[in-house]
Amino acid sequence: MSGNEGTWPPYPGEYVLGNESSHVAVLIIGRGAVDVPSELFYIKGIMKTENVGLEKVILNVVSDPRIRFLVVCGKEEFGHFPADAILSLMKNGIDNDKRIVGAKSAIPFLCSIPKEVVERFRAQVEVVDLVHPKDVNEIVAMDPIYQFEEARRSELIERLGSMRSIETEDMPGGPVIVDVRGLKQASDVIGKRMHKTADVIIEGFLRMPSEALNTRADFAIVDEHFGIGIDPVSGEIFHTPSIELAVRMKKYFTGC
Repeated sequence: MSGNEGTWPPYPGEYVLGNESSHVAVLIIGRGAVDVPSELFYIKGIMKTENVGLEKVILNVVSDPRIRFLVVCGKEEFGHFPADAILSLMKNGIDNDKRIVGAKSAIPFLCSIPKEVVERFRAQVEVVDLVHPKDVNEIVAMDPIYQFEEARRSELIERLGSMRSIETEDMPGGPVIVDVRGLKQASDVIGKRMHKTADVIIEGFLRMPSEALNTRADFAIVDEHFGIGIDPVSGEIFHTPSIELAVRMKKYFTGC
């Protein structure tokens, strides 16, 4: 099942729903796939990026106070380092600039959600770390899709089985619902728009004269609600899930 089916979770993504009485969410890092009995989890999904992908995970989890455990599994991915991002978030939180403290990924900013929602997420779930391996040096293939090795699948099933006997209560305070329009799109749409935003930034300064590379001008915001902006260097209009994240991307790519 993906994204918009049913009333929960509120933000679309690549996931399957399991046992509604379970307090466990399973989060697969990157493009992994593993078949486990559906009665062992409430929701099982994947996370590919350290920013908008992680934001969707946070928003979906805090919207249901029944989720008290987050089993993070799979293999770390080079570049985005999503496993490192979520584990660093749980350990260190975010700073006043909305950057995940200690994360080694390129753009580990949670720009779309309030800090208090991030803190609610950190308080609500206990993370079970089953990420193997964590050390990656390079991309082996473009968009690699991998199946869990049998030993890793067995480890996951065994851990999920042992968690069924853990008694827990719903998170106090009830569900937290935050409306972030830019993240209501399907994951593939968000991915394409973020790639397009990166292209606007990179192509802009590649075709400009050298003096244009030093511009510190921020994007001109046409409509923040709908995520429409203009690059002041190239004059190109773009559509992005998060204007603030686009600004972070520009600073990363240009070094400004």
